[in-house]
Amino acid sequence: MSTPERPLTWVDGEPGDQLCVLDRGLAYGDGLFETCRIVDGRVPLWPWHIKRLQASAQALSIALDVTQLHVWLRDVFSELTGRNIGQGTLKILLTRGVGGRGYQYSRHLVPTVVLQVYPDSLSPFSDPLTPLRVRVCEMRLAANKVLAGHKHLNRLENVLARSEWQNSNIHEGLMLDNHGCVIEATAHNVFIWQSGQWYTPALSECGVAGVMRQLLMNELLPGIGYKVKVVPITLAEMYQADEVILCNSNRGIRPVGEIIDTSGEPRRFLKHDNAQALRALLGEFVQGKGSVK
Repeated sequence: MSTPERPLTWVDGEPGDQLCVLDRGLAYGDGLFETCRIVDGRVPLWPWHIKRLQASAQALSIALDVTQLHVWLRDVFSELTGRNIGQGTLKILLTRGVGGRGYQYSRHLVPTVVLQVYPDSLSPFSDPLTPLRVRVCEMRLAANKVLAGHKHLNRLENVLARSEWQNSNIHEGLMLDNHGCVIEATAHNVFIWQSGQWYTPALSECGVAGVMRQLLMNELLPGIGYKVKVVPITLAEMYQADEVILCNSNRGIRPVGEIIDTSGEPRRFLKHDNAQALRALLGEFVQGKGSVK
C-alpha cells in the first residue's frame, strides 16, 4: 500500500506539521474545523465557511482572530500560487489551544490554528454526475442540542460509521439518530425531492449543518422558487422519494442511485434531473465567488 501524500501544513502561520501534545484539540477534541474546496486558486464558498466558523467558535467560547486568520490564509494562497496549485481541499482546524491535564481550561488560552492544503485535480462543481451507492449505517448519532449543527472535532461517531464497510463500490453511509430518523451521511448532508417539494432532515439534536446545505436552503433553491422544508425524515419516507441527493462544500451536489438497507435490500432511484439542474446552477454560482485567494 502506498503512503498517502502529506498535505501542505501551517501551524499558527508557520510552515510545519508539529503540534504540541498538550493541545486540547488532540487531548479532548476541543475545537472546530472547516473543509473548503479550492477552485482556480480561490475558495468560492468562503463567506459561508467563515460565517459558520465564527458562529461555532462563539458557541464553544473559543477565541477566533479573524483578521489574523485572513493574514495567514493570504500567505498560504501566495504559496499555492508559487507552486502552481489551483485545485484541492483547504482544511482549517481551530483548537482551544495548549492546556494542562483535565477538562477545565483557563480562559486565557491562546487558540491553535492549523491550515492544511491537499492538492488534487478534481472539479466537483462541473464533473459529470455519477449516481452514488449508499448503505445504511448501524452506528447511530447521539442527541446533544448544544453541539448539534457545529462541525466540532469530536467525530468518532462518523469514524465508526465509516469503518463499517471497506467495499469501494459503496460510496457513502447514511446515519440515523436513536429515533430511527435520517440525519446525514458520514460526510454529506441529505436532501430529498418528493412530489414537487424539497425536504432536508432536522438537525436540532445532532448532525452537522453543512455549508452546502445552507447555500442550497438559503440561496440556490429559493432563487429558483423552492422553499426547503426542514422536517424529521424516516428511512421509509426516504425510500418513497423521487430523488435523493447528498451534498457538501468539498464535493458539491451528488445524486443517490441506490440505498442498501441493513438487510442488504437495494432501493433504487432512477431520476436525477433535479440533481443535474442543481449541479449546473451551483457551477454558475461559484464563478467569480470567493474572497480568499
